[in-house]
Amino acid sequence: MAKTVLVTGASRGLGREIAKLFAQNNYNVVINYNNSLKEAECLKEELEHLYHVKTLLVKCNIANEAEVKNMIAKIKSEFSTIDVLVNNAGIALDNSLEEKTSLEFQSVLNTNVIGTFLVTKYSLEILKKGAIINIASTDGIDTGYIEGIDYNASKAGVISLTHDFASVCSPDIRVNCVAPGWINTDMTSNLNPEFRKSGTQKILLNRFAEPKEVAEVVLFLASSKASYINNTVIRVDGGYHEFR
Repeated sequence: MAKTVLVTGASRGLGREIAKLFAQNNYNVVINYNNSLKEAECLKEELEHLYHVKTLLVKCNIANEAEVKNMIAKIKSEFSTIDVLVNNAGIALDNSLEEKTSLEFQSVLNTNVIGTFLVTKYSLEILKKGAIINIASTDGIDTGYIEGIDYNASKAGVISLTHDFASVCSPDIRVNCVAPGWINTDMTSNLNPEFRKSGTQKILLNRFAEPKEVAEVVLFLASSKASYINNTVIRVDGGYHEFR
């Protein structure tokens, strides 16, 4: 019987690559999206056509508790249970410290931290055994860019949630965290060329990650090959060296 994965923020970027990789490995996929309906529909069609898996498309703002409850109810109706939860959805609103407002700060925390909390909390109603993988960032560890002070704080919060839920969910559900560095996605496609060059020079592998390279780590953590990995944060950053 095929297993089922819920990937939040699955319509674009890293989330899309994660959803595709799980489908390639015969998982049914719940595709959560908020604003990117067209992209989500294209992904659903691609997964069903290429990999012949069952999919469920669910619009949900993960920062909205009522919408999260509704999403879990739809998944329960369609699949009864899920085996893997990937908390991938997140936003960034980088700007200068002087320009950043409290509302922007709250918006980032609401999605990245509270959203992760809500989806995990209510997913436990249908996830009895399996794995939870949270997508944080090396910015939640190194906090290197003041322009992303809210994003940095939110990803540190995701790491903290990982440890707390690992304790709550033991021993039946393993909870781990992937902390990527720079990834080639639409979020980084418009970076200032000089800023991108400077960032690349600090990576020992001298390049940004491809989304699939991060997705492979997520799939591994969900698999039986990672059966004794729990409550752990794994950096996937190419060997970042701040002072290189």
